[in-house]
Amino acid sequence: MNELDEILDSLFHGAALAAFVEEACIAKDFPCPIKTRKRAYRYFEDALAEKNAGHSVQSSRSSNHRARINCESC
Repeated sequence: MNELDEILDSLFHGAALAAFVEEACIAKDFPCPIKTRKRAYRYFEDALAEKNAGHSVQSSRSSNHRARINCESC
């Protein structure tokens, strides 16, 4: 696994990427940094809570983000 894979697999960076893409889809332009930051922290906190609860974050939360990113509104 290279350095880029490790970054993208991290919980926070995955949440930040999903938030950025979703906000860009909503805005149909470059996303608002404040809204993106708030969404990223919300996703990160949700994923961290799932991880700490013993759930498989990789299978449940990541697939939800992928589904949202591939939305028809983008």
